[in-house]
Amino acid sequence: MAKAFSQKETDMILKDLKASARKYAASCGMRKITVEALAKEADISKGAFYKFYPTKEMLFFELLEDLHSEIYEACADVLMQNQGKPAYQRTAEAVLEACKLMGQSGMMDFMEQDVPFLLRRIPAEVLEEHYHGDETHIKELLESAGLEPEGGTELAAAVVRGLFLTVSHRDNIGFLYPQVLETLVYGACQRLFPE
Repeated sequence: MAKAFSQKETDMILKDLKASARKYAASCGMRKITVEALAKEADISKGAFYKFYPTKEMLFFELLEDLHSEIYEACADVLMQNQGKPAYQRTAEAVLEACKLMGQSGMMDFMEQDVPFLLRRIPAEVLEEHYHGDETHIKELLESAGLEPEGGTELAAAVVRGLFLTVSHRDNIGFLYPQVLETLVYGACQRLFPE
């Protein structure tokens, strides 16, 4: 009979599984990696993997939720730290922080190529309970910061999503990408939050 993992071992295995999922999501994508490879990286058997996640997709779904949380918590911090600044500037700095984190994560290909497939593979009840898209997060951030964009939060969420998409095209834009992004973000935020 197999020995149960201690709490310390369980925590370490979960950490290793998430780290390997993140590595593979950024390098080759979720669909190209197997449960066997993920288990091997965590030094567990394929059978033991299923004690932690019912499917490979549930591991990547948790990774997606963690990524969303990291980005939106950082944005909330920027909004709170800059309360004395004009609304457009607070918002622009939060969006730039989100874009920076997305770029550093190396996960844009995963977000654009694997996430639509992933969300189709997750049970509806899990999605309903746990998944909130960018629009929901952006609306919550604006409301919690007391920001009311001209044109409404739906427009603001769509604009921010559009700005996020520039991250995956930064190589096409070239070495001026940081200045281009800043120009786009500040221009959009001044339009959404005119003084």
